[in-house]
Amino acid sequence: MQRILVGLMCAVTAATAEAQAGARLRDDSTSRGRLEERFRERLAMVMRERLSLTDEQLSRLADVNRRLEGERRTLLREELDIRREMRRALRPDTTPSDAAVDALLDRSLRVERRRLELFEQEQRELRQFLSPVQRAKYVGMQEQLRRQMDEMRDRRSGPPGERLGPPGLRRPRRPGGDGP
Repeated sequence: MQRILVGLMCAVTAATAEAQAGARLRDDSTSRGRLEERFRERLAMVMRERLSLTDEQLSRLADVNRRLEGERRTLLREELDIRREMRRALRPDTTPSDAAVDALLDRSLRVERRRLELFEQEQRELRQFLSPVQRAKYVGMQEQLRRQMDEMRDRRSGPPGERLGPPGLRRPRRPGGDGP
């Protein structure tokens, strides 16, 4: 999104660029919102089918996801910030500061603790209306989706050796997730 905005701003003159960029950003935002809504609808259909959910279960699952989404996004943003800062700190053309890297590693651990606490909270809530088998399948679906999103983000973020910083900062599998 930032690349598109920068490209737009550089490609046209000042006054025209502002008007065109504003119009395009509104269009992009609207398109993205529609795309996200279609994605959520499709995901709900897939979950209903694979988890054999009733209408009530699907509704309650959507409620849990809505309540937890803000914290998930906050954790993801913080994790991406940490990765970006770690890449900057460990660039080959710099001498890393032990104190700065240590602080980033500590922040990374705090994010992982909060992620685990959020996972535990989610499981407590899901336990109220999903069977253990449904919950396990749901965790597997979440993990698969998360991996696919990470792979897409990685492909956009640069060469493999520079993507995520050191392996210790890569997001570990969530409890109950499948695969490596």
